[in-house]
Amino acid sequence: MNKRRGIFLFRWISWISEASGYISGIAILLASLAIFEEVLFRYFFKWPSIWQVELSIYLLMITAFIGGAYGLKHNAHVGVDLVIIRLPEKVQLIVKTVTSFLCMILTVVIAWKAWEMWWEATSKGWHSDSLWGPPLTYPYLTLPVGMSLITLQYVVIIFENLQALFNPVVQTPPGDGFSHEDRGVVK
Repeated sequence: MNKRRGIFLFRWISWISEASGYISGIAILLASLAIFEEVLFRYFFKWPSIWQVELSIYLLMITAFIGGAYGLKHNAHVGVDLVIIRLPEKVQLIVKTVTSFLCMILTVVIAWKAWEMWWEATSKGWHSDSLWGPPLTYPYLTLPVGMSLITLQYVVIIFENLQALFNPVVQTPPGDGFSHEDRGVVK
């Protein structure tokens, strides 16, 4: 029962990481549309505006921080593995687990401090100093949420690495001695 709940939790975290990638993609689209609108109105109608550039920056913050969990889940981040790929598989898993744990500690600290910063901005009613002047509670929320999502994804990665270390799946090699008839395959 407890193991099943843990697996459900990891599937939930994986789903959230996947959704964060789609949220990130929508944020890029919205930032592009805001900049396009700014260029269109400024060039054709000579109407400068005060909100598009700042909004685009906030949307790109969403892309970077919220989308980080998606990138981590799909191993789409920059990594230098020149030495690691030459190691045996079990040693690679150990190194990946240790580095994931260290990175998780870093993201926990950043998330913790970012939640404190967000709370300060929210409780004190901070606003941007621009002419538009939106409340900073929303853009400041992207860092703690993003780091929390990345931390959760690291938990899943560490669990999967430990599971692969201690419960390796034995795969049957292609030439295992069984004929097609033994497997129920008709020629």
